[in-house]
Amino acid sequence: MIKINIETNMFWKKYILNNLKIWIKGYIYSHSIDKIINICRDIKKNEVSSFLNSIDGHFALVVQRDDLTFISVDKIRSTPLFFANIQDDIFIDYDPKKLIKINQFDKKINNNSRLEILMSGYTIGNKTIFNELKTLKAGELVLFHNNHYEYLHYYKYNGEIIKKGLDEYLNELTKVTLNIFKKTLNEIGDRQIIIPLSAGNDSRLVASILKYLGAKNVKCYSYGTKGNFEEKIAKIIANKLGYEWKFIPLTHKSEKKYYASEEYKEYLNYSESFCSVPYFQSLSTIKYLKDLNWINKDAIFINGNTGDFISGGHIDTKLKDNFAIKNISEELRKENILNQLVEKHFSLWGNLKTYNNLGQIKKNLRKEITKGCGDLAKKEKDHLFYEYSEFIDRQSKYVISGQRMYEYYGYEWRLPLWNDEYLFFWQKVPMDYKFKQKLYVEMLKKSNYGNVWGADIPINKKTITPKWLIPLRFICKLPFGLFGKKGKNAWKQFDMNFFYYFRDITHMMDTQGYIRIVKDIFKKPSFHVAWQAKDYLKKIEMFLDIK
Repeated sequence: MIKINIETNMFWKKYILNNLKIWIKGYIYSHSIDKIINICRDIKKNEVSSFLNSIDGHFALVVQRDDLTFISVDKIRSTPLFFANIQDDIFIDYDPKKLIKINQFDKKINNNSRLEILMSGYTIGNKTIFNELKTLKAGELVLFHNNHYEYLHYYKYNGEIIKKGLDEYLNELTKVTLNIFKKTLNEIGDRQIIIPLSAGNDSRLVASILKYLGAKNVKCYSYGTKGNFEEKIAKIIANKLGYEWKFIPLTHKSEKKYYASEEYKEYLNYSESFCSVPYFQSLSTIKYLKDLNWINKDAIFINGNTGDFISGGHIDTKLKDNFAIKNISEELRKENILNQLVEKHFSLWGNLKTYNNLGQIKKNLRKEITKGCGDLAKKEKDHLFYEYSEFIDRQSKYVISGQRMYEYYGYEWRLPLWNDEYLFFWQKVPMDYKFKQKLYVEMLKKSNYGNVWGADIPINKKTITPKWLIPLRFICKLPFGLFGKKGKNAWKQFDMNFFYYFRDITHMMDTQGYIRIVKDIFKKPSFHVAWQAKDYLKKIEMFLDIK
């Protein structure tokens, strides 16, 4: 028997028509709810994939008829879904905590998942931390029949490369970008838009193109240590665009108090997915703005998530070198891709990068990439194999899960830079145009929306805050310079463990005590998620009595 226990609320809606039941969450540009209901009333099993692929928007969908049951997440997994086979019954829910509380649920931990979370903060593929708890990857659906189920991938971020000139791609990207934001504005209407504005490209694009398109009910805010580079640049951008802007100063005292609060603990519980540590950057600022009555109750948040990844900002130089070497073997190319994934995303704890651990992680990554993308016959697609892996795991499970922050405080969100049109566009762009975001940056400068893309307003010109750290770091860094490359690497670790706590303008490091951070230097942590992952697993094992 299939049991669907989805509770309706301000985000999840339920519709019933004769023997048809539909649970849906999200916003959709391409179909009205009436059209979705009519399609699902008569849809055949072999038509489900093409129907889901045709939906433009961010959603999660559960459909149950007497003869057919299926669940689906959108192309980026903006809202996860979970299911479990318990005593020959299948239970489906968006809240995985309810599933593991069901009697007879086997709470055995998946050792692969445990290692993956400890080294990266998230799992690889469909796995959760529990063997019996299943979830969907981005662009997946699951068909159910009795107590059997079948995974189908209706969309994969892995297209065929199309060779065009730079100018032709620039014109196409400009049109696609404008169209995405036009339909976003049309769907939002007159509701208030809130933009977390930084000094980078992506949130600046959101704010400036909304201004270009005539959006008026827009507010921007920034946050962090007072006097940081994001604050200064964001204020200039907002003022030039004519949008109201507010800065939320964060201090060690204010953030430690928030992270010790019941409110924060409730958020961690609310956002639990058992396949990733919760995302919480800027969470406290939403509370502060809400308490100030600065945000309308029906406001919509739009952040820049995640223009840097989709436009090529995560393609490493070494990966590009794959493409340049004429006679490089397929096996070496695979190894280079896996090495880059490990180096960038599976290095939370340097002391865990043992031969056996790295071998297991690479095996798991390779299996998932091959399953999603096939072989590596085309060298021109090496960057897409790399991006596919980050897309289905880090981006969809960890980064995009940050939208739970807005929902926790009762607000809707939109992700225009993850729109279907952007997915279809960027998956076909050659590496040369994506490397270092060449095409994206060219488009931004050429379009110059809101006149905020000139050299007078720098992009991510990072400076160290607070100022007292600058001379102290300089003095401490000098001895490391005597030991060449080894000294450089040792300095990076020393800086991470002794100084990053103070210069982290987001104050996410305030979840940890400074003494703990210093003591862990020889375990080679990379940033705050390292401790978060370790504490996350410890909490699960403690509260569930799992050894």
